[in-house]
Amino acid sequence: MADDARPVWVLGGGGVVGIAWEVGVLTGLADEGVTVAPDAVVIGTSAGAVVGAQVAGGTPLSELYERQRHGVTHETAPALGFLALLRLARAQLFVRDPEQAARRLGRLALSSRIDDPSRQRRIAEARLPDHTWTDADLRITAVDVESGALRVFTRGDGAPLLDAVAASCAMPQSAAPVTIGGRRYMDGGMRSALNLDLAPGDGPVIALAPSTAAIGPWARIERQRAALDARRRVELLTRDPASKRAQGTSVMDRSVVPALVAAGRDQGRHEAPRVAAALATTSNP
Repeated sequence: MADDARPVWVLGGGGVVGIAWEVGVLTGLADEGVTVAPDAVVIGTSAGAVVGAQVAGGTPLSELYERQRHGVTHETAPALGFLALLRLARAQLFVRDPEQAARRLGRLALSSRIDDPSRQRRIAEARLPDHTWTDADLRITAVDVESGALRVFTRGDGAPLLDAVAASCAMPQSAAPVTIGGRRYMDGGMRSALNLDLAPGDGPVIALAPSTAAIGPWARIERQRAALDARRRVELLTRDPASKRAQGTSVMDRSVVPALVAAGRDQGRHEAPRVAAALATTSNP
């Protein structure tokens, strides 16, 4: 298959519960014979960076599923209260330039009392069975806290995988920025929870979006989708009613993980025909 026709899997952010839902959906798809092909491009943001690295590392989905089903005991919920969330939202309001909005968020990240970036790396170590890049085309998003520029880490960058994943999950006000190559980075979700527009080529795109919340100037999924070639087949999977009920209201509530990963698996099985049909074609007529 030509490089530009390869399938692209875009895995979005959504906290601890986002990881659980994505693992569940991917497991359900695999139950029906729909898997991430070895030559696929995998783009991960925040929670999606974790799942993308797990899948790209070759960890069997059955193992990832069981880890979620039995509870995520190593996770630590961030200290992100209502006021912190309000500050994050206000930083993005009435701003048309995505990088300007990101710089505002970066200032919040740098002003946080949380100043231990090694904590994020320890969490990444616990989440990832394999700590090194593989030959898979995995792309992990993060945002430079000072310039506001998007950074996409790949295996050829020289950045350690654990640092790239830790940076992609470093939510301002709840985690310290992660330094890579002399630059400090924060959660890739500060640009967009999905970053769907980064999908390269003209092959089919399968996007898993645990969160569709949008505040910033480039956050809305509809806007990102419009930026893709109109001929491309794009399938967007969001939480179905059962998954929403299983999750509840918090993206960091570990207690819902076993029920949510099971709901995600059921949803993946249900969505398998649609995803399989998308992967079988390279573009819309």
